[in-house]
Amino acid sequence: MNKKIIGVFSFLTLSTFCFGFASAAEKAVSVPNPMVSYDNVVSAKAAAGFQPLYLPSISGYHVSNVWVIAGDVIDIEYTSDIEPVSKFRLRTARCTELMNESTSGTYMAGALGTSNEGGISGIYGAKWQQEKINGLPVSIAEIPKENPAPVDYAAHWTHNNMLFSASSENMTYREFWRLLEHGLVELSLNYY
Repeated sequence: MNKKIIGVFSFLTLSTFCFGFASAAEKAVSVPNPMVSYDNVVSAKAAAGFQPLYLPSISGYHVSNVWVIAGDVIDIEYTSDIEPVSKFRLRTARCTELMNESTSGTYMAGALGTSNEGGISGIYGAKWQQEKINGLPVSIAEIPKENPAPVDYAAHWTHNNMLFSASSENMTYREFWRLLEHGLVELSLNYY
């Protein structure tokens, strides 16, 4: 009888310890993900509180994913409607005291975890070349891939206190330039 009582007591003690430990593990605090996914651009706009630069579907690209990063940046991923499939990412943010244009023409975005060399693009270590597109200074970089295949491209610019960036995947330079010149930069000039 004593062995049974000791066995039951041991089981209860061990169970309490294990369940108590599991409860403590559940209460562990983690850093929240700064990227919040949304079903569409309208929802992201409502969450961030501003209208992002947006490429209409007539361009041959459709929205495949939308995020708001840290409540400050709207990040829209587009996928081409034709083969071979290419993608590009378009980011828009309001210029704030944390993201000001410096005298060198690059942008500080410390709150977003980006370096000042790539604006809000999230591209690190690239060699940015200054170009004029529709009279607006735009920084463009080639982003080498790990394999010897073609490179990807990225760009960032500012207009009327708004920051913009675009980056491509599986896209020719000609197509990327066309999207900038006849789409994104032109729309940013006309609507911001």
